[in-house]
Parts: sequence; structure tokens; C-alpha cells
Amino acid sequence: MRILLFTLLCLSSTLMNAATLTDADIQQWTKAYKAVVNWAESTNIEDELENSTSATEYNQVFSQMLEQAQTTQHHQSILNILKSNGYADPANWAAMGDRIMVAFMANEMDGNQAAVEQQLQQMKAMLASGMIPPDQKEMMEKMLNESSKALAAAAQAPAEDKAAVKRNKALLNTVFDSGEQ
Repeated sequence: MRILLFTLLCLSSTLMNAATLTDADIQQWTKAYKAVVNWAESTNIEDELENSTSATEYNQVFSQMLEQAQTTQHHQSILNILKSNGYADPANWAAMGDRIMVAFMANEMDGNQAAVEQQLQQMKAMLASGMIPPDQKEMMEKMLNESSKALAAAAQAPAEDKAAVKRNKALLNTVFDSGEQ
């Protein structure tokens, strides 16, 4: 029992002390991301990835994308691009992207969370009213679910990650279209 307790304490301590997101991390990740996007524009990988039926987990967007890419003919090309941009382990790039994306979403929602939650409540009330046609209701339920998942993911962003992302907002705006966020 003591060994189990000690192991759990060590594991939780390790998780809580995850490396702080640095400006250099964000710059390296952004460079690699741009390289992947530039390459992807010359392939059909987007069509292959769109066929995925798995739901988006907003705290693991890049990890999911990398996992889905394993089933495409382009997987090795992605690994090569990431390796040439300093990521020997593509999972590290994906995990870094996940952290950056969640912190970016959290920063974009800062100050607007109450309004967004109010809109979600209004949408739930509309759905419950029974006045929405079934096909439109299904679409709205899907949007509501996705919005709720995005809010939940953003709420988990560590303050240190949000601060690092905020310092690099101009750079990240070049890769994340903030007008659509």
C-alpha cells in the first residue's frame, strides 16, 4: 500500500510540474506547424483526414490529427517534416500544439465566457422548446456539444501556458485565424 501511495504521489508531482511553455517552444512549434501546413496544401491529406468519424477532443486537437494521419499514405512525410523542424518524436510536437491551442482558445474566450455560456443556455432552451425541425435540431445539438467541449478544454488551460501564448499572440495569429476563433 505504501509503495502504491508513493508511486501515485511521484506521478502526480511529475504531472503538476510539466515543463513550462516557453517562447522558444511556441516559436519552434509554429515553425514546424507552418511547414506541415505548407506541405499539406500540395497533397490530398485534408480529404483523407476529413473522412474521420472520431469526435474532436479540443484539448488534443493536434494529437488527434497526428493519430489520424497514421492511417494515411502521407504519414512518413509528416514525420520527416517534423523531424527536420526539431521534433524527433512527433508526439512531442502534437502535445505542444495541444497545449498552445488550448491556451490560445482560453485567451480568446477571456472576458467572453459568461456571454458564450449565456448563448449556450439560450440555444439549449430553443432546443427544449420543441419548435425546431428535427434536422435543424440535430445540427444545433451537435454545435452545442462542440461548443461545450471547447469551453471545457479552454477552462483547463494553465495560467503559465496562457501567459506564454499571450506573449506570442502576434506569431500565433499568423497560424490560427483569430477572426474565426
